[in-house]
Amino acid sequence: MLLGMGDKTAAVIGAGPAGLFAAEQLANAGLAVTIHELRRSPARKFVLAGRGGLNITHSEPAADFLDRYAEARPRLAPALARFGPAELREWCAGLGQPTFVGSSGRVFPEAFRATPLLREWLHRLDGLGVRLETGRRWMGWADDGDAFFSTTSGVVTVAADVTVVALGGASWPRVGGDGVWVPIFEHFGITVRPLVPANGGVRVPWSQIFAERFAGVPLKNVSVSVDGAARPPTRGDVMVTASGLEGGPISVSYTHLRAHET
Repeated sequence: MLLGMGDKTAAVIGAGPAGLFAAEQLANAGLAVTIHELRRSPARKFVLAGRGGLNITHSEPAADFLDRYAEARPRLAPALARFGPAELREWCAGLGQPTFVGSSGRVFPEAFRATPLLREWLHRLDGLGVRLETGRRWMGWADDGDAFFSTTSGVVTVAADVTVVALGGASWPRVGGDGVWVPIFEHFGITVRPLVPANGGVRVPWSQIFAERFAGVPLKNVSVSVDGAARPPTRGDVMVTASGLEGGPISVSYTHLRAHET
C-alpha cells in the first residue's frame, strides 16, 4: 500500500474490477480519487459474468493455480504471492460477503451473484470519498498531460497527480470492453501487444438433433486433454453449446495451447 501521499489526486479510467481495486488502494493511501467510466453504471462485465454464479477464484494449491496462467506465470507470481486466492476470500468477507468452495474446487460468494458484492464494494468506496463520474469516454492526454474525455455535454479535461488506465480488453463491447484505447496508446508511443483471447471454446459439428436436444446441458466433472499437449488432463465442468463445448477445462487447455504456439 502507498503511504504519505498527502493531498494528491488520482484519476482512475475505467470502473471494472481492476479500476475499482486501484481506486480502493489509492484512496486508502490518502489520495483524492475520481473514477471515470463510459457506461452509466460500473463493473457491467463483472455483473454479467456473475449472473450464472460468480466464480471469484479457485481453492487449488498455489502452484497449480499459477500454472493456469501459462506464459504469464513468472510475471504474475509475485503479485499473487501478496494477494492470492486466500487474500481475495478475506477481502470478500470484509465486505460482508463470505465465500464457499464448490464441488469443483471453485470459490463463490455465498450470495452466489455479483450484485451484492458490488453493492457493498461501491458503498466502501463511497465511504473512502471516491467519486464516480459516468458517461465519460477517455480520448487521451492533452499536451500538458491532463486526461480528456468526451461527454454528452462536450470535452472534459482532468488534471491528476496519478492516473491509472484500467480499460480491459475487447471481448464485450456492449459492456465497455471495446479495445478502442489501443490506438490511443499507440498514438502516444506506448507499445501494445496485439489483443488475443484469454480463453476460448471448441467447435464441434453436432448434428441438428443433438444440438437442439443438448445445447445448454452441463457435463459435470469431466476430464479434458489435448493430443500432443504436455499438460496433463484438466478436470471440471463443461457446457454443451449449439456449436461445441465451453467451460473451465476447455479454457485452460486453450490457454496452454496458445502459449505453446507462441
